[in-house]
Amino acid sequence: MREISNPSSGAHRRRGDHYQLTDEEIAAYRRDGYLILHGVLTEEEMAFLDGWFDHFVAGKEPNMGRDFCDMSQDYGTPFEEWQLVNAMLPSTYRPELANNVYHRISQSIADQLYPEGKAAMDYEQFLAKRPRQERAEFAMHQDLGYWPKTENTWTATFSLALSDSALENGCLQVVPGTNREPALRSHRPKGAASGETSRDDSHTLVIDMKPTDEIVYLPVKRGDITVHDERIVHGSGGNTSPVWRKTYVAAYRDVNTIAQERAMGFTHSHNDQVDWDEIVH
Repeated sequence: MREISNPSSGAHRRRGDHYQLTDEEIAAYRRDGYLILHGVLTEEEMAFLDGWFDHFVAGKEPNMGRDFCDMSQDYGTPFEEWQLVNAMLPSTYRPELANNVYHRISQSIADQLYPEGKAAMDYEQFLAKRPRQERAEFAMHQDLGYWPKTENTWTATFSLALSDSALENGCLQVVPGTNREPALRSHRPKGAASGETSRDDSHTLVIDMKPTDEIVYLPVKRGDITVHDERIVHGSGGNTSPVWRKTYVAAYRDVNTIAQERAMGFTHSHNDQVDWDEIVH
């Protein structure tokens, strides 16, 4: 188990809303399935996002239904017992967030990672791990296991650190190279093996790890961004620290893939009414 960083990235790479990747980073992303980019957003830019993040995570946005939930437990868990707070599609609920600086910068990076197509933001979410919650875990999974069948699966998922993220508060962990496995691993709803739950009861999916899987931890500082692709095996541990872990996720896919999803009635909202047996891999 290793920790990986990339000290050569940083604010000097940025010009306005454009953050310049190197050829080596693009090659590493395709080979390993992830990147770490340091110092991407300024404190002034982060302050605008902080206010909206806190608004959503405190449960102050009305009428979200299952888009406001605990990603580590079943739907219906009382709010005071939540561990991993999730707010889906924040700019759908609050247009003030649309096309914010994080969207614009991540779009510029996605365009560099996917020059052969046209990338657009597919979905976004706010994620917060409450302090001293050892079970605020994101089970190891592949993002593609959550989504419907589409012709083009290309995805770049961005995670902006709104707080420092380390081993103690459950930083992202990945298994490099699993993005190049020829077949997607089998995913099942958490608790399904014992018949305790189905995907209608809990959004969380899990996979079985292989003995050869080597986990790499990705600690980051506030303002840093990690990027991972749709097939890499990844997750995160619980938060044993006295502070929150706060993350703003935005995922980019090809515009035609997004259109296919929407035609199936799939918007990444947890309120979507879909036949999972029909549309998933």
